[in-house]
Amino acid sequence: MGAGIVTRPRQLLIGLDAMEWDLVRRWADQGKLPTFRRLMQEGMRAELSSTAAQLPDTVWAATYTGSNPARFQKYFYVQYDAATQGLKNVSDDGYKAEAFWDMLSARGKTVGVADPAKWPLSRSINGYQIANWGAHATKASRGTNPSELWSEVMSRFGEFPVRDCDAVDDNPKSQAKLRRDLLDGVRKHGQMFRWLMRERPAEVFYGAFSAPHCAGHHFWRFMDPEHPRYDPEDRNGFRSTMEEIYAAIDSEIGELIHAVGDGARVMCFAAHGMGPVYHASWNIPDILDLLGYGPDGIKKTATAQEEHEGSVNFWRMLKMIVPGKVQYAIKNSLPKAAQDKLLFLWYAGGQNWKGARAFAVPNNDAVGSIRIAVKGRDKYGVVEPGEEYRRIVNDIRDAFQELTDPVTGRSVVSMVTLTHEAFQGPHIDNLPDITVQWDQTFAWQHLQSPRIGVLKIRRQDGRTGSHTSRGFVVAAGQGIPVGATETGRSIYDIAPTILECAGVPIPESMDGKPLPAKQAMTA
Repeated sequence: MGAGIVTRPRQLLIGLDAMEWDLVRRWADQGKLPTFRRLMQEGMRAELSSTAAQLPDTVWAATYTGSNPARFQKYFYVQYDAATQGLKNVSDDGYKAEAFWDMLSARGKTVGVADPAKWPLSRSINGYQIANWGAHATKASRGTNPSELWSEVMSRFGEFPVRDCDAVDDNPKSQAKLRRDLLDGVRKHGQMFRWLMRERPAEVFYGAFSAPHCAGHHFWRFMDPEHPRYDPEDRNGFRSTMEEIYAAIDSEIGELIHAVGDGARVMCFAAHGMGPVYHASWNIPDILDLLGYGPDGIKKTATAQEEHEGSVNFWRMLKMIVPGKVQYAIKNSLPKAAQDKLLFLWYAGGQNWKGARAFAVPNNDAVGSIRIAVKGRDKYGVVEPGEEYRRIVNDIRDAFQELTDPVTGRSVVSMVTLTHEAFQGPHIDNLPDITVQWDQTFAWQHLQSPRIGVLKIRRQDGRTGSHTSRGFVVAAGQGIPVGATETGRSIYDIAPTILECAGVPIPESMDGKPLPAKQAMTA
C-alpha cells in the first residue's frame, strides 16, 4: 500500500431495540455478558439521552438520521391530524428523511442493513437492505433491496418466530411460547447477520436485534421484585427470561465480532431502554377537565383531599380481557378502515375534543402528550397564537409538575417538555405541544395536587414494562479510546460517528456530533 493512502476501518454496527443499560452493566459486571464486558474494557461506553423522554416512537429515526423529531413527518403511528382535529394511521413508510446508510451510499460506500427498527426500505442503497423481517412492531412494508434478496432470506431462514408479540395472552402457556420464540429469534437474527456478512460483504454492516423490546414489555414484572405483579415464588420459571435473552444476544454479538475479523470497528447501541410501566397517560383528559381546559371550559373546584375516580376506556379494558389470538383474528378479518377505527377508539376513546382548549393526543404510554387547539393551526382552534398560547402551555406544565403520589409524597412526573422549545424543524407544528414523562421508578395508583385533588387511576395496560428515556453505546476497535466513558451524549451522535468513521462529510443539519475516536490510519 502506498504511503499517504488513508484506510478506513470496516464497521460492524449492532442495534439493540429497547435494551436496558442498567441491566447490561449489572450482568456484564457479574460476568453473565462476557462480550459486553470485553467491549467496555477494550473500548468506550456512553449513556445517551433520548427522544424517548418526549416521543418514544421517534428514537430510531433520530438515531439513524442524527436529527430531532421536528424534522420528521411522523412522530407516532396513531398521529394527531391538525387539519381534521382527528387521528390518522401513519406507517413507518411515512419517514422521508435520509438514514446514515443512504448518506454512506451517496458517497459510494457499500452498506448492508438488516431489520432496522421502525424505518422503511431504502430505494437507493449501495448494497442491500432487509426491512421488517424480524423487527419489533415496525409499521413499514416488508421487503428487500434488491428485491430478490427476500426470497433468499425466506428460503434459508423462513418466517421470523415472533410477529405481533402483543397478541400473546397473559397466561403461562402463551408466555412460555413467547420466550421460546424470542430466544429462537435471537439465534435466527445472528445466523442471518453472519450469512449476510459472509455472502454480501460491505464496508458498513448494520443489524438490529429486536428481542429485548418484546421481552421487556411482557417479562419485566417477573424479574422486578418491586413490581406489584411480581411472583416471588417464580411458579412458572419466567424470572430469568430477560437475562437469558440478553445473554443470547451477547453470545451472538461475540460470534459477529469473530466473523468480521481484525481491524474492524464495532459499535453496539440502544436508542432507549426498558423498565416498569406506571403512568397516567390514559387519564390526562381527566386532569385537563379538572383544570378547566376540556370541552366545557369549566374549571372544577376541588380541595387537595377531594378524590375523583379516573375514567376508564371501555375499548382498552376489552383488549385486556379478550384473548390475544381472538383479538388479532377479528382485527385481521376487518377492512383497514374498520381496523383504524378500533385503533383510534383504543387510543383516544370518542375523541371529544371540539371546543377544548387543550386535549390529550396519542403517544407511547410512558409519555403522555397534549395538544393546544390553536386558531389558524388546528381545526376548531380556540386559542390565540402568541401570548395566550404561551400562558396556557406554561400553566399546564406547572400543573403537571405539581402532581404527586399521596401515599409517598413523591412526584409522579419526571419531566414536562414544551416541544416548541425543545425541537426545531419544518414539522414542529405536527408535534404535540406538551409531553409528560411519568416517573416509573416506583409504583403509584393515585395522583394529587392542590388544583385537582386526588385522582385514582386504574391499570389499563396488558404490558408490565415500558420504555425508559436513556440509551447507550458501547464501541471498540480501531481508533476507539480504551476504557473511556463519555458523558453528555445523545442518540443524535450515533449517525455522525458512523459517517466520520467512513470519511463521509457530516451534514450541517444534523443535531449530533461524533464520538471521539481516531478516524483513520495512514499507510
